[in-house]
Amino acid sequence: MNYIYFKGLILAGLTLSLAETSTAIADDDKGPVVHPSLELYAGDAADECVADSLQIRITAQNIYPVGILKLELYNGEDGFLFKKGRLHRVRVPAQPSPMQVCINVPEPGTYAVAGYHDVDGNRKLKKKWDFTPKEPYGLSNNPVYKSRQLPKFEQAAFTVGEKGADIEINFQRVGKKKKDDDDKDRDAEDVVKTDDVHAITARDE
Repeated sequence: MNYIYFKGLILAGLTLSLAETSTAIADDDKGPVVHPSLELYAGDAADECVADSLQIRITAQNIYPVGILKLELYNGEDGFLFKKGRLHRVRVPAQPSPMQVCINVPEPGTYAVAGYHDVDGNRKLKKKWDFTPKEPYGLSNNPVYKSRQLPKFEQAAFTVGEKGADIEINFQRVGKKKKDDDDKDRDAEDVVKTDDVHAITARDE
């Protein structure tokens, strides 16, 4: 596969649509900062979790209390993992797993959720030299990730009925089935070491 083409695929799909503009929340609607130490705005907030309501109740696994958890909602193959296809996105302070985050949906139907654990809290995805995610990422249905193949909507899609849906997402790292304690310690240290990341990523705004 041509390197430039491969690089383009990774940037387009696996960065999980890092641009901030959304069909649901525009840049100028982020509102005031609402967290004392993280760059979180009123417009980033998740919805209140209500049993049997028309929403997706997401249980995030393999998350630890450092940085931000970002989740994005999609409802079709067209624009999946791209900004243009995103219905909504939320950012919340990361908490120990299992961590529940809820997103209201406009109507029953087929949806997919994608997200990543923004460990250093800089509102952008930290990437490896080959542009694959360095920070933990996850998709609904927990499909098996192949480094040169973008996930398809159908792999992550699930049905939401009138009483909503309860799903679980297992966050993972590319090339690893699970994180060990050393990974977590290194990520905690990375919170104050972001200069190298800034050189290869653009702010997610």
